[in-house]
Amino acid sequence: MGKFIRQVAAFLVVLSVLNFFLFFLIRGFYIKDYDEVDLDYSSYILADSHGEALGDYPENHWVHNFSGQSDSYLDMERKLNFLIRNTPIKKVYVSVDDHTLSPTRENQNNLDRSAFYTERNDFSSYWDYFHARYLNYYCVFLNDRYSLVIKNFIQKELFAFTKWGGVRSKSSWEKLSAEQQREKSRERIRNYFHPKNPSGPLSDSLMRIIALCKSKDIELVGLRFPLTKSYVDMLDEESYRADSIFRMNHIPIIDLDSIYLEQDSLFRDMDHLDRKGGAKLAKVLFEGLQIYSGQVN
Repeated sequence: MGKFIRQVAAFLVVLSVLNFFLFFLIRGFYIKDYDEVDLDYSSYILADSHGEALGDYPENHWVHNFSGQSDSYLDMERKLNFLIRNTPIKKVYVSVDDHTLSPTRENQNNLDRSAFYTERNDFSSYWDYFHARYLNYYCVFLNDRYSLVIKNFIQKELFAFTKWGGVRSKSSWEKLSAEQQREKSRERIRNYFHPKNPSGPLSDSLMRIIALCKSKDIELVGLRFPLTKSYVDMLDEESYRADSIFRMNHIPIIDLDSIYLEQDSLFRDMDHLDRKGGAKLAKVLFEGLQIYSGQVN
């Protein structure tokens, strides 16, 4: 029995050491700065990757960009609760784009990362909290997404030495042919807008965000990000209409989705601005709002 216990103990030590090094890899390639937020602001932007293009430019106007790639409303709700608990927040901008209530966001989200911002009261049971906040967050072997990150690192990153320590260049949207733009737009639409009905859990989460802001006297503003003309032409009427929920609750929306329809040079793909486009959008959003007052609903 003693020998068996020693073997088990040795195995657990090896497993713990391996988990430590793998989590270090996960922090560098997946978590990155997701768990970093500046609490010295009273206004915040909550959005997915569309908001990331704004970078730190909003800070010039005393607004902190708390956007995260693939953030769903469930992730934004967690972040909002964290802000309320830790800083006197007065205003929050929340993205209400056509795709943000897509059922795909029930799987394509950051629930494993946004668990960092949760507390016990955010869950129905202590076990759910412990599992999400600690086991799933820190134990690499229990998180399926971590396994995919590690697999991707080994297959695509480990021996690609030219990628280490640098920023990967991506072809701008304007450099693609018209047919390439249409094909990529079709792929995006197929991913976002099937099935036709909006996500129930995400709709409920968005309603909780609205209710939370009302109860805490936080000014809430909807934000729609710019799109390319080729994408808008193919998008037609496809939308899960998160903005309609805001309008029904008499919440203002800054609708900027059409302001750069003829400026493909500002986009890295059909619906994401590049860094130059993000800087320009921040200036419009916080300095030129009067110019676009007709688009604030």
